[in-house]
Amino acid sequence: MELKNIERLLEKYEQGDTTLQEEAQLKHYFLKETVAPHLEAFRSLFAYFSSEKQLSYQRPLVVTRSKPNKYRWLAVAAVVTIMFSTFMTLTSRDEFIKLSNEEQFTYNETLKAFDLISNQMNKGAAPLSALNMISTSFEQGKQNVVFLEEFNNSTNKIFNIK
Repeated sequence: MELKNIERLLEKYEQGDTTLQEEAQLKHYFLKETVAPHLEAFRSLFAYFSSEKQLSYQRPLVVTRSKPNKYRWLAVAAVVTIMFSTFMTLTSRDEFIKLSNEEQFTYNETLKAFDLISNQMNKGAAPLSALNMISTSFEQGKQNVVFLEEFNNSTNKIFNIK
């Protein structure tokens, strides 16, 4: 009767359905002197578990930092950049207020000129995007031709055509 119970528990153990009490029963059975011959293979498994449970790690565990310092320096650089840009923005506003009317007018006209130049350069870049699209189409066509050549070579080899 005990053998049938052990076999049933082993089936449950292999499926991962045993409880801790059932595993303790299996451990107790396989640590005894007499084990059924067809279950001898499981004896070494449970003997290994009991012997390994008694081992302990003696060396001290050294914990290392998980974050490298380069990320910390990257964060510091970002903060410094933000503070510098904020400082420069605030000081340039104060300097702008100190300018005379003529200087402010000249400054605003210069900004308008830069805006006009930017718009014209963006208009000039639009035809370049069409050229880029054509270039991409040519590249895809070239790849298709290479694929067709490969296909043709393969069919020639299959049908022994030279």
